[in-house]
Amino acid sequence: MQLFGLTIPTDRKALLPTLSIAVLLSCVMLLPEQWRAALIMQRSAISDGEHLWQLLSSNFVHWDGAHLGLNLLGLLVCWSLFIDHQKGWRPWLWLPVIMLSATSAQFFFDPTVEYYAGFSATLYGMFGYCALHDVLHKRWLGALILGGVAGKVIFDLVYLPADSGIAFAAHAGGLAAGLLLAFLCKILTLNHSQSVT
Repeated sequence: MQLFGLTIPTDRKALLPTLSIAVLLSCVMLLPEQWRAALIMQRSAISDGEHLWQLLSSNFVHWDGAHLGLNLLGLLVCWSLFIDHQKGWRPWLWLPVIMLSATSAQFFFDPTVEYYAGFSATLYGMFGYCALHDVLHKRWLGALILGGVAGKVIFDLVYLPADSGIAFAAHAGGLAAGLLLAFLCKILTLNHSQSVT
């Protein structure tokens, strides 16, 4: 399919996972406020050992439509840049690991934030995973993207004020998980190919 001069993949394996995540994020936004509030990560509840599901569920909840819109745009950009890495469901099986890493980093490294919600830290992990995967396979556009994403995280950590509303720790945790997973996948692929030969 052609759109604005670009060839858009119409293969179900290329569209379905990303589209499913976008629909899920949008549907969660339509839930009643009371239900969405129960899904947001609440530091005090997690500290008390309660509501541990919020470590995952908070990634799907957004504060408002603009917050959701920015994350949907980020998902679209990630999909368009890295469609090769997102075909089928297999590459998406790592998503809960990235989500848990992001919320755990937010919980442990930013004790001033009581509530956390949003998909952006997961996106940082997805961008990190896909960009490093490209670098490890000698596709050098990934290096530019990885440099940009890592640079953004470092800039935020160093220069933005703590009360800026940006979840620095979650973004760094998501990115770190994505990078670690890309290295792990490369190592497992190398080990598998060596054992086959």
